[in-house]
Amino acid sequence: MNAKTERIVCGLLIAGMFLPALLLPGVGALVSALVVALALILLSNSRRPMLALVWRSVPASILLGMAVGTATAIGFSIAVEPLIAALTGEPVDLSDFDAVRGNVPNYLVMLAVGLIFGGIVEEVIFRGAVIGWGSAAFGKRLAWPLAVLSAAVFGITHLYQGWSGVISTGLIGLILGALYVLCSRRLLPCIAAHMTNNAIGITAIYLGMG
Repeated sequence: MNAKTERIVCGLLIAGMFLPALLLPGVGALVSALVVALALILLSNSRRPMLALVWRSVPASILLGMAVGTATAIGFSIAVEPLIAALTGEPVDLSDFDAVRGNVPNYLVMLAVGLIFGGIVEEVIFRGAVIGWGSAAFGKRLAWPLAVLSAAVFGITHLYQGWSGVISTGLIGLILGALYVLCSRRLLPCIAAHMTNNAIGITAIYLGMG
């Protein structure tokens, strides 16, 4: 595949991921995941930039990600989300997670979904595919604009949490995108950060603290 063809295919892939995610907040991400899976199977050019994992070393990648994820979860809970709620007049709507509160089986299922789909699949979609392959196809200078774009769409996919949820998750997406770019476009720190943030958030909901 020549460079021009790769740019066209990559652009179509990004559009194919974003449209279902935007049109069907929440469940649309499943369609986006299918698009990415097909790209990985059919397009060999996409695999290396999309799936580059390790920054420096596996322990360094995981520890950095866990630190960022923990700081993000605590910082957003204490300061960022209350500020967003004050500005929008409404808190983040977590009513879709009410079944998790105090219910161990539901908590474990949601934790697994949050770790596997949220922590891994969403990172491959929003960071690996959009920023990783996008910057490989269109040029590294576009890594930061693509990080902003992916964060905006990431936020909108959480519209079921209300506009406060869109803003909050969009900002988290921006943090994850920045982490991805600063770690030489490697996924493992972002996966660890996303998993940690989700684990803390879901556990807080289970305990009635979220």
